[in-house]
Amino acid sequence: MGDKQRIFKLYRKSPLYQLLMSLMIIFGVGLPLLIILVMAGMFISGSDLTLLDKAAGEFSNKDSAFLRYLLIIQDISLLIIPSIIILLLIKPESAGRLTELKIPQLKEVLLVVILTFCIFPITSFTGQINSVMHLPGWLSGVEHWMIEKEDKADNLIDMLVVSNTFWVMILNLITIALIPAIAEEMIFRGVFQKIFNNLFKSGHIAIWVTAFIFSAIHFQFFGFIPRFILGLVFGYLFFWSGTLWLPVISHFVNNSFPVMLEYLQGLEKFNTSAVTPLWKQAIFLPLPITISLAILFYFRNKSINDKQ
Repeated sequence: MGDKQRIFKLYRKSPLYQLLMSLMIIFGVGLPLLIILVMAGMFISGSDLTLLDKAAGEFSNKDSAFLRYLLIIQDISLLIIPSIIILLLIKPESAGRLTELKIPQLKEVLLVVILTFCIFPITSFTGQINSVMHLPGWLSGVEHWMIEKEDKADNLIDMLVVSNTFWVMILNLITIALIPAIAEEMIFRGVFQKIFNNLFKSGHIAIWVTAFIFSAIHFQFFGFIPRFILGLVFGYLFFWSGTLWLPVISHFVNNSFPVMLEYLQGLEKFNTSAVTPLWKQAIFLPLPITISLAILFYFRNKSINDKQ
């Protein structure tokens, strides 16, 4: 019985083997579970996937509920459940619990919240630069496809962030901010960054590769750079703190900001808010960059001191 259990353990296996098995678990366990839950949801609600092509103004309350259901089960089935299985299989047999889920100190949580707010002007600045970038002419068809994909994604986001009441806003925070933050950090930082760390024998390379995949897999070219920066921040928080909760908190704060802003301002004002010229943004960037680096170096130095 013990030999059979060891066959399925990923601890001490090669990083390539761990990566392959992780992908097999995602597609072999998570994907079938997602398909089953989608079909069950369609049967119970009477909705179908054609709602993904609807304009924001065409959504009924039933469509909104079904879309939120789709987002939740996607994160749970494709990301959270597979990542828990993988982390348990990679965990040393002598470890009693997952060290990745250790509780951080309150001071560290507060520093991460400050860090995330300091990152906002940086991602806003780089996002504006990214939005005016264009692919070479011979890739115009690909660029057109990207624009269509991002327009559809923006349309769905516009529909989801609408918060007519306080409780709808709370529901949006859970759907758009909390669950995705937990799911994405568990799979990208908890699983893939750890595997890449063993594969490349370098935590820094692992962080940059994971951040690239994290940004690319969202299929939003015109938001690639700011999302890549966020991936780096999340990656270094995990690398230097050893707990997934800090990148989860940072991820949650980043995702929750537009939801709360829409609730306070209203969707129309939220979408038509004036864009600050790049030169004005650049003037104020040194301060948030300095604070961000100071906080990241705090976690770096703390990690070094803890190992001594």
